[in-house]
Amino acid sequence: MWPDFLHHISLHFAIVLPMVMAAVGAYILAQKTESLDSLFRIGAWTTLIATTVAVATGLASAGLSGGPDHLEHHRYLGILTFCVVALATLAFEIGHRHQIDDLRKFGLAAWWIASLSVVGTGHFGGLAEHLDLVPF
Repeated sequence: MWPDFLHHISLHFAIVLPMVMAAVGAYILAQKTESLDSLFRIGAWTTLIATTVAVATGLASAGLSGGPDHLEHHRYLGILTFCVVALATLAFEIGHRHQIDDLRKFGLAAWWIASLSVVGTGHFGGLAEHLDLVPF
């Protein structure tokens, strides 16, 4: 019971933070500045932690397989979101620390993919939770 509750609490951070990171990343890329890098790194690691908690509690609650199709889609898109967030965080971190500008830019741009993945994950999660409200 507690993983299900914790999943529903933690997922809201895992939904909104990648979108915020994508917007800030676009600003950093457009301004060609590194002045926000420290703040961006904190946000990236916070997002990775929130996503890790959401995925871990979701898997603890529902398992690795089974359930209706929309729950399967939600599960696998959630795992994909975690992987993309981890990739974006690590790429930016390594690019920043080792002065590899292309890797830093890749990390910034990867947050847009994470945002799209979050949208799909949230859609199928909403179906899994509120299918009784769908009119068809």
